[in-house]
This record gives sequence, structure tokens and C-alpha cells, in this order.
Amino acid sequence: MEKRKISFGKIVVAGSIILFLIVILFPFYWMIISSMKGFSELFAYPPRFLPDSFNLRAYWRVLFEEGFILYLKNSFYVASFTAILNLILACLGAYAIARLRFKGKAMMMRSILLVYMFPGILLIIPLFAMLAKVGFIDNLNGLILTYLAQTLPVSLYMLAAYFRTVPEEIEEAGLVDGCSRLEVITKITLPLSVPAMASVGIYTFMIAWNEFLYALVFLYDSNKFTMPLGLVRLYHSYHTSWDLVMAASVIITVPIIVLFLAFEKYLEQGLVAGGVKG
Repeated sequence: MEKRKISFGKIVVAGSIILFLIVILFPFYWMIISSMKGFSELFAYPPRFLPDSFNLRAYWRVLFEEGFILYLKNSFYVASFTAILNLILACLGAYAIARLRFKGKAMMMRSILLVYMFPGILLIIPLFAMLAKVGFIDNLNGLILTYLAQTLPVSLYMLAAYFRTVPEEIEEAGLVDGCSRLEVITKITLPLSVPAMASVGIYTFMIAWNEFLYALVFLYDSNKFTMPLGLVRLYHSYHTSWDLVMAASVIITVPIIVLFLAFEKYLEQGLVAGGVKG
């Protein structure tokens, strides 16, 4: 009887996992398949789960006729620089919070995340006014500054929590051996904190890559559009080429999946360690 119960439990668990994977993966599968279908196949009834022929014409049109090569470059520029600048500033700030002793540090840690009490749409007008004064409206660099302000608080919080897990004795040994504080950070602390840095970098890159609202408000020139804005341009009032929309959606999604799979090990370690020790 016990073996039967165990077997039944395993069946339930396996079935639940399979059902969960189907729910998660099927939309992505349908998106890929739809991007390779012709117009008649897209609206065929009953739906076809495999196209008659695998046609990549939609990808060519999206990249070279609809300008997505340019949007892809813009998105990579914005997301990459946002992630790099965020990591540099967050590492320095988080190390100071984790290691230095100063009055009000506890209150500062609690107030870091207060920015997330305000919805993004509430900050659009003041951000627009500030960027307009420095000439960063319709400028990708202005978008980078906006995303930096949006992601830096969480990055500080995550990295500070992780830096506390690094034994201070290791850093003190480095200081005794003649290293400066900056050398201790760059040669000891940061190499030991690669998982947390990977987590923060991926988080920041994803935010900047997928963000739509600020890009919509701050960018006017279509040559400066990012991928989400380019995707919206494919929608038309009277006729929407859904194969192009699906192809563009695949192009937007694939870089994030590749990035996540490449750093999955570090991402898991960083989130678990930061969450447990913080």
C-alpha cells in the first residue's frame, strides 16, 4: 500500500510539472509556429499546430523592411549601458552600505526601496521635465538615465545583502597584505560576488530591454525607437500582419532567454544567497 501511495504521489507531481510546463511553454511555441505560417494558416479552423511549410519570410521582412535591425541595436545599446552603469554604481554603493559604519545606515537601507511605492506613471511628468532641461528628451542616453534610476535601488539592496555574506576576515587579510580598500573590492569581494552581480545585471538588462512606457513618452524619432516601440508600430487599425507581429515577438524574446540560460547558475546562487542572508 505504501509503495502504491508513493507511486501515486509521484504521478501527481510529475503530472503537475508536465501541466505547468505546457502552460508556460505553449504560448512561446505558438508564437514561433505562427511566425512561420501564411495568412490563411493563421486563421484556419480548426487551428493547425504545425505549418504546411516553415517560412522565414516574416523574419526577413521584420528585420530588413520594418527596421527592426535598428530597433535591435537601440535596445542593445540602452540595455547594455544601463546594466553596466548600474553594476558599477550599485557595487560601490552596496559595498559602502555593507561594510562602512555611519549614522542612519539602517534607515537608509529601509528607505532605498521607497521609490517603488510610487507607480511609474506618476514619475513620468517630473522625469520628463528634468530630462527636458538637460536636453535628453528624444535621446537614448536620457532613457538610460531613467532606467538607471528605476533599477538602482533594488540593485543596491540585493548587492548589499550579498556583500554581507562575504567574510570580513578575507578582506582584512587582504588589507594586512598591503592591498588598498579599492584593491580589496576589485580583487577579493567582487570575484566572490559574481553570482549576485550576474543576478543584478540580468535583472537590469531585462527591465531596460522590455520597458515600454518611458520609451513611448520620451522618444519621438522612429530611428531611436527600441524593440517594444517597434513592435507597437506593426499594429495597424485596419490590417495587422500577425505573422510579422509574432516574428517580432520571437526576436524580442530570444535574447532574454539566451541571457538567462547562459547565467542561470549564477542567477540562482545570487538570488538564494542574497535572500537567505539579507
